[in-house]
Parts: sequence; C-alpha cells; structure tokens
Amino acid sequence: MSQTKSPRIFSQLGYFLTETYWINAGRLLDFQLSVKAGKKPGKENKHFNTLSMFYYERLPKKYKERVQNVNFFNKRVASNLLYGLEDEFAIYSYPKPKSNLGLRKYSFFTYPMRLTYYSVGLYILKLTQEFVIGYYKQNNRIHSYYGGNLKFNENENQLTLSYNSVWYRPHYIKFRNTVRNAVDSKLGTEVVIHIDIQNYFEEISIPKLLNFVRQYIKPSIQQDMRFDTVSSGQITEFFNFISGGRDGIPQMDNDVVSSYIGFLYLIFADMLIDQELTKAEYGLEEHSIIRYMDDMYIVLTFPVTSNRPMREICISAIASRIADCLYLSLGLRLNSKTKLFWLYKPEDAEELLRNLKKVSQGYQVSNDNNEEDNPIIKFNNILEQLEKLKKSSLDPTFNKRSELDDEVLKEIYDKRVGQLLKSSQFNPIIANIFDGFNFDLVIAQPREILIILLTDSIASKKFEMFLLKKTQLTSHDIHLILTYLCQTNFASKRLLNFLKKKSLMHPIISKYEKRKTLVEHPGYFDLQNKQILKLVDAANVIEQIRLRVKAERRSDYSVALNHLLNEVQSICYILHQPQSVLEKDYKAEQVLKFLGKKKIPHEISVKIRNLFDRRNKNPVSHADSISWPVSSEEYKDYHKHVGLCLEYIL
Repeated sequence: MSQTKSPRIFSQLGYFLTETYWINAGRLLDFQLSVKAGKKPGKENKHFNTLSMFYYERLPKKYKERVQNVNFFNKRVASNLLYGLEDEFAIYSYPKPKSNLGLRKYSFFTYPMRLTYYSVGLYILKLTQEFVIGYYKQNNRIHSYYGGNLKFNENENQLTLSYNSVWYRPHYIKFRNTVRNAVDSKLGTEVVIHIDIQNYFEEISIPKLLNFVRQYIKPSIQQDMRFDTVSSGQITEFFNFISGGRDGIPQMDNDVVSSYIGFLYLIFADMLIDQELTKAEYGLEEHSIIRYMDDMYIVLTFPVTSNRPMREICISAIASRIADCLYLSLGLRLNSKTKLFWLYKPEDAEELLRNLKKVSQGYQVSNDNNEEDNPIIKFNNILEQLEKLKKSSLDPTFNKRSELDDEVLKEIYDKRVGQLLKSSQFNPIIANIFDGFNFDLVIAQPREILIILLTDSIASKKFEMFLLKKTQLTSHDIHLILTYLCQTNFASKRLLNFLKKKSLMHPIISKYEKRKTLVEHPGYFDLQNKQILKLVDAANVIEQIRLRVKAERRSDYSVALNHLLNEVQSICYILHQPQSVLEKDYKAEQVLKFLGKKKIPHEISVKIRNLFDRRNKNPVSHADSISWPVSSEEYKDYHKHVGLCLEYIL
C-alpha cells in the first residue's frame, strides 16, 4: 500500500510516547523476571512466582527481543495499530478472592500489551518525577510510600533499576515504622484517623489524575514532553480501552507501574488534606499524614489545654472535610473500616498496632521488629497456627484470616525459617499436621500454607487430587489452583488442562501454553501480519479501527457499524488511488467499482454495497423515523464480510 507517511498526530500514541519508554518498559519487565529467577545473588523472591511472570518467563528469548525492538513499537504501538490487533495485544480478566467472599478484578496482559501499559505508565512517571521529588517529598508533614522506587536517572533517558525499585517490602517496613514511631512518641494528646478507601483501584479516574497533573507540573516539562490536551486525551482513551470503558486502573501480578499510578493519584489527596489541616480553626498543634498506597493514617496532635469535647468537635469536622475532599476532588469514598484511635487509651494504641500487621492480600512481610528472634521459635509459632487452623471449622464465608495471625505465617519468608522448613527434623511434624487436614481451609492464606504443605510429598499429592475433584470451579478454587501451580512451577499438566476447561480461564491458559503471541494472524480480522502492516501509515484507517473496537467493547453496534464502513471505505480509497477524487468524495459507487476490478466474489461485494445502505438507515447517521439500531447478529455478519473483503484486497 503506498501512502505518504503521516506525522504522529493527535490520533496516535506516538504523538507523545517515544521509543525511550518502550525500551525502558522492556528493561523493567526483564529486571522483574531476573529477580524472580534469582539472578541477583541471594535475591530469589517468591513474591514474583505468579501467573503473569511465569508466562513472560517462558516466552522464547528471540520473541521477547523482537517485541522489545523499536521497530515493533513504531509499527504497532506508536501508530495505534495495537487497538486492532486483538490477539497480539490481548487483555483477559478473572476474579481474585479478597477476604470473606469479596472478589477483585484481576487482569492478565499478553507480553506486548504489558510493555505498552508499562510504557504509558513510565511516561506518567517521568512527567511527574520532578514534582514528586522536588516539591511533594519536601513536605515533612507527609510520609508516603507505594512499594517501589521507580525513577529516571539524571539524563532522564534511562530508568534506574535496583532490587528495591520493584520489591515492596523495604518501603512497607518504612511505612509501618513511621506509624509506630508516631504512636510510641505520643504525649497523650494525639488522635489517629485510619482512612480506608472503598474499591480504590477500581475508582481511580484517569481524567481527574491528568487534570491534577496539568495544574501542578511545570509548564516547561509539559511542553518538553508534549503533555497537552491531545496527549491527555490519548492517555485517557488508552486507559478506557484497557478497562473496558470503566474508571480504574488494572490490577495485575507484580505491577509496580499500577502501584505508582495509584500512589500518584493520592498525592493530590495528601496535599488537599494537608492544606485543610493547617487551618487555624481546628486548633491543632501539628499533624502528619502517613500513607502506603491507599492505607492512610492521619495523626492529629492537640494542645494539652484542649479538652475531650473540643477535640471531638474538631475531629468530626476534620473527618467530614477529608471525606468531602476525597469524594469531590477525586471521586473516592470511605468505607466502614475508617476508624478513629485515641492514643491515650492503651487499648486503642494496641489495636492500631495490630492493624499494621494486616497487609494487603498477596504481599509477604515478616515482623520487622523481631528480625533477630530465634528462627526455631518463629517456626514453632507457624506450626502452632497451622494446628489451630486444622482444628477449626469451615467458615461458610472463608473468613479464616481473622482466626490466624497473618504475621506469624509470613515468617516463612525469613531465610532462616525457610532453611528450617527444608530440614528433616520438622518433616514428621509437618506431615502430621497435613494428615487429615481439611484442604478447604488453605484458602485462609494460600501462598504461605502451600509453601509449607509442599514440603511433604504425600500432602502435596493429596492436595492436587483435592483440586482435581472439584466439579464446579469457583473463584476461590481457581485461586487455589493458580497458587498451587505457581508454587510448583506449573508442573501439573492435569491441573492446567482442568483449569483450561473453565471458560473464564481458557484463553489465559491457552496463551500460557502457546509460549508466544506474535502469530501469523495477530487479531485484525483473520489477516496475516504482512497484510496488516500495509496499514501502518494509514493514520485515518487506524483511527477508525480504534473507534470501532471501542464501540464494540461497549456493545454499541450502531456506532461500530459506522466506523466499520469508514474503515473499509478508507482502505479501498488508499488502494484505489482514484485520480482527482478526494477521500471525502469517495462514495459507494467508486468503492464497488474498485471491488469489481479486484474481482471480489459477488456475495462479498453485495454485502459491502448493503453496508452503505444500512449505514444510511442507522440512527447514528440518520436519526429519523425510518432508521433502526444495529443488532449484535447483524453487526457480526457485516464484520465477517468486511474481513473477507480485506482478505482479498490486501
């Protein structure tokens, strides 16, 4: 296809997203995989034994190098062609259990899609880095963390990577210690408000985030990085695409980029709350905001002269203002777990410290205050917890986390405890615990319990059979199977095939088994790579593809049909190259004449002809009494025939 190459304009990610971000996205993911594999001496980390990381790890090296190449980026990502490559840039969702019977939406991204998401996230990181470090972090009343430390080096072209860049534990320990210090140094006049935000990741608004960025980032940085209404719109559309038209950012295995974006969103809440608390009307001596992601503690220090009723009035006003700030400015709502602690009360101070031990599901933190404790004592405490769990009854809501000390089981990640786990002296004890164990109870803390269980070969085999006997897989069952597979290097083909039978998991497991995504047919109709790449420089065609796919995802088939027609019409124009006819004047008659020259089968040609007529009776184009909406079945039929048409003409 011959066409003058158009510049990267408003319709393309390449308008603002350069090769630098693509290269660094590849480096970041490679580094995470190196940590998983233990390529850093003594740094093998079971936190990275997850479905996505196993999948990326098993992809052929040549394939990953090909995807990371800037040529791949320019042709598929910078051009926006990715929006039409539904197999190569695929996103699959599956539910992951929270406490009780709650579920969170988890995402599985193919390798090219993960690199694209990382690239956009790293652009946001670089855009905001100077503000975060040079202004926000200078406020000594705010102490915040997100479980990573991503930043570009001084020449701003390369991401600085270290173990602590991608491993959350040191940052979480700093957070906990900061809260503990605030509690330990209390004078009797402090009150702590623990903020708990409802469905945080799902409620993050990218348009709101970008509006804050536009207000707070230096104009010179925005200009240098092409951050304007055009790029802002493209970023919003990209997040809209990956979230299926809803608010929120994806939650994925080991996703430090989403963690940064989530952290950044609440930076503006920190500043609003800090500004609110400085008002004289509250009469505070001082305050501090201590936050890890959306886990926020606000410490208020009152004058010694203030009495309890005065403080209560003040706290009520502050809490209401915080709730208003979060909702009105960021669209976030507090849930019932938000709580007040009066630090002069020993029971409140103790409860607050217990709260710090409740870590988000999937994270592993050992008790940082007791690193020097005897590992044998730690290990015996773990065994005691398992014995306690074994004797308990099965809660219908699976709320066994409340009966366990999370921190005790997480001591299994202490290297010294891990060595004891491998020693022969404890084998009989572990075997005895899991003899007659109700495996449904493993859901209480799957990863930690399975690490221990898998040291006993008999219990391991029994647990696998327990999973294989499941008849109707629930989200909890899927989570148990995935956790088991991740801790056994996906060795069980039977469980993989079993999981594959579940329609929700079938496409994900199929991707895992294929070991590659760069196939001959990457998902634009049924066309081959060599055919699709003819569209790389056809910016107007790619924009119609993006808009069509967006409409398809929200099941708006009347809108999708209009874009489908524009798409095939524009492709025909480019290939036909009629003399003295502008594209806007290229009508149905010229399209059909071109298809006739190409000897397109009559069935396909007539269907394209009917597509023009159907567009004229589509309420999107002609909202009159004789128009009617396009049904799903009708649209799929036109879509199929457009694909057949493109197969011929491309």
